[in-house]
Amino acid sequence: MTYRDELLTCETCGKTFVYRIEEQRQQAALGFAAETPRQCAECRKLEATAPGLRAGVVKWFREDKHFGFITQHDGSDVFFHYSAIEGDPEQVMRENAPVWYEVVNTERGPQAINVHLRE
Repeated sequence: MTYRDELLTCETCGKTFVYRIEEQRQQAALGFAAETPRQCAECRKLEATAPGLRAGVVKWFREDKHFGFITQHDGSDVFFHYSAIEGDPEQVMRENAPVWYEVVNTERGPQAINVHLRE
């Protein structure tokens, strides 16, 4: 796939922003479909705090400690615990497994819940 910087306009705030090659490559490396963002980074970050299911990829999971991390669409990581897994844990705990999840804010920071396999 050929990547190139794209000059776009945010649908939320109207600002002009650049969808950089690095971001496009990062999304592809995480296994996300090539999708041109409709919002600038600031508006996407604000939307990321909204409730609902999100797509991510399991970065790693420690079975002996019963926790792991999910790489979010923006490239940041969010913690998840074994108790948050819905469905087949063996499939969800695999490295690079595509998952759906929700985020809740806890006293220790954001945490993924309702983690299940994305098919």
